[in-house]
Amino acid sequence: MGRRKCIFVSLLVLLSVACGYAAERAPPRVAANETTRAIDVRVVARKPEGGVRTVRVAHGDTVTLTVSADEKLAVHVHGYDVHADAAPGAPARVTFAAQYVGRFPVAAHLPAAPGGHHGPEPTLLYLEVLPE
Repeated sequence: MGRRKCIFVSLLVLLSVACGYAAERAPPRVAANETTRAIDVRVVARKPEGGVRTVRVAHGDTVTLTVSADEKLAVHVHGYDVHADAAPGAPARVTFAAQYVGRFPVAAHLPAAPGGHHGPEPTLLYLEVLPE
């Protein structure tokens, strides 16, 4: 019986390793409820029209963020390392997968004042990515 038990345990270990390898190689699971979320922000006088708001999306959603501005600025989605430039008549547009759960500020990076080392970074909105 010792030999049978050893073979059985060996098969279980081999099966566990194979299942773990297959799970690592499997493509990401796609939920049936994943959607594309369009978020539009208009920046006037360095502030988002309507004030700073919170936009909630589900984990796995595709987010398309469009920022129109009355002056040149860079848009940054913190935590996602997503950047885009906007200028009057040329909105910034970025599309990314909401793959990290949490609350992330979306900020405008404005040009520095003469002699300044860093321009202001007003928050445009908060992106909340909710778990599935």
